[in-house]
Amino acid sequence: MRISFERTGGFANIPLRAEIDSAQLPHERAQELEKLIERARPFDQQTQSQGAPPVADDFQYDVTINDAGQTETIRTTDAAASDDLKLLFDFLGEEALQKLKQR
Repeated sequence: MRISFERTGGFANIPLRAEIDSAQLPHERAQELEKLIERARPFDQQTQSQGAPPVADDFQYDVTINDAGQTETIRTTDAAASDDLKLLFDFLGEEALQKLKQR
C-alpha cells in the first residue's frame, strides 16, 4: 500500500508531506497501519469534507491511498474528520516526521 500524506494549516502553518509505502515499514508498524485503515474505512469516506465550517488554526489533510488497485483521495480537516480518521492521520504524521528526521 502506498500513501501520499499532506498536512497543512495549524497554528504555525508548516506543511508536512510524505510518501509512505507500507512494504518499507517495520512489520509491527505496517500491521498497525492496516488496522487503522480498516477502522477508518477511508474508501467509504466522502472525498471532500462537507458541512463543517472552517476553524482557525485547524489542520487540513490531503491523503491519497493506493491499495490493491484501488485509489482514494481524502480531503478533510480536523473539525470534519471522524475520530478513526484522526487516528490514521496521527499515525501518518508520525511516519512523515520520521522521514524528515532521516534526511
